[in-house]
This record gives sequence, structure tokens and C-alpha cells, in this order.
Amino acid sequence: MNNSSKGLICRAVLGAVAALATIPAALAHEGDAVKTVPHAAPPASAVLELEAVRQATARYLDVDQAVADGYVDVGVFFPNMGWHYLKGDLLDARFDATAPEFLVYADDPCGGKRRLVAVEYAVPLAMSKKAPAGFTGPADAWTANTDFELWTLHAWIFEYNPDGVFAGENSRVQ
Repeated sequence: MNNSSKGLICRAVLGAVAALATIPAALAHEGDAVKTVPHAAPPASAVLELEAVRQATARYLDVDQAVADGYVDVGVFFPNMGWHYLKGDLLDARFDATAPEFLVYADDPCGGKRRLVAVEYAVPLAMSKKAPAGFTGPADAWTANTDFELWTLHAWIFEYNPDGVFAGENSRVQ
């Protein structure tokens, strides 16, 4: 593949995910302090990282596949967030963008299967005194969730969030 072709592919990928670059950021579970700059858009490199996450987790659009791969419904539901499925083997001190600890699903208003709306990263507070290094740039500010003793970070990559790709809640999710 020549450099011209590589450049065209790169521009096509950037164009396909450009909508993510305009999404502002905020982060927190209900009651947590927000530690981010309102409306900060992720830099282009983070947009590419988010696209890699989307590709790596697209197989979990079907909740049954997530369960088959070891994600477990932990029975935690938050309004404007959804149902949280945890893969306990991934819960450690590392941030791996393409292997999120949680998948977040919303109920289908028509009564079908739950639909994947976001991924969530989690690092136990006991394993990291400060917020983990996550995506490139400042838009992905992590929150110390003291209720669950976790550093947490949502990425709304399967459901547009008017409050930002890294917001803790999404008004479009019921």
C-alpha cells in the first residue's frame, strides 16, 4: 500500500469518527464529584483510540455474547446509565482501552434484548492512589467512586451522549 492510499484510509477513519471529536466530556456516577473540563472534546488521537474500542467491543452488541465471554450482570442499574456487566478477570490496576471491565446495557423500550450503549473502565482504589492514565488528552477525567471503591470512566461509544463521550450519565438512556 502506498503512502497516498494510507493517507486516504486515515482520512476516511477520521471522518467516520469525527462525530466523537465534537462530543464534550463530563464524568461521574450519581453523587460523585465531576473532575473534568465541561465540553472538552477528545483530541484526534483519543478519537482513534475510541474507534479501536468500538471495534474491539462490537461483538458485545449482543448481550448473550458478552455473557458467553464472561461478563456477568452484577444487578447494578443506574437511571441514565443502564445495567452494568462486569468481567471480573479484567479488574486490576491496568487500563486497557480495548478490554473494558464493564459493559453497560440499556433496556430495549420495545421489549427486545438489552442493547449495548457504553463501556466502563474500573480500577480498584486500593490498587491506584491516583487516577489511571487512560485515553490520550484531558477529556477522560476519571472519578473516584467511593461507593464501589473504584476509579471509573464511561465511554458512550454505542449511544450518542449530548453531555459528552466520557460523561457519567446519558439523558438518552432510560
